Amino acid sequence: AGAFAREALATAGALRELPVALHHIGSTAVPSLVAKPVIDMLALVPAVEELGARADRPTALGYEALGEFGLPGRRYFRKTSREGARTYHLHAY
Repeated sequence: AGAFAREALATAGALRELPVALHHIGSTAVPSLVAKPVIDMLALVPAVEELGARADRPTALGYEALGEFGLPGRRYFRKTSREGARTYHLHAY
């Protein structure tokens, strides 16, 4: 949970003026489960349009903003390490 906690703290700080609840979801959130090395985070926000208007905040943390990315009503961001490995997915609703 350490990697999630650190990333959630940084993400919440970047979006500090927007009420956001961040949750660790997906396979890495289940102790003892063999999981892909990508941490999935769910962000609950009052309106995804407000997050979309602040897309520069997650991108400043290294995320790529991909809009709805196939799921209407979602804002999706993904983060990749300098070595090219995907590290985080941020799904916002």
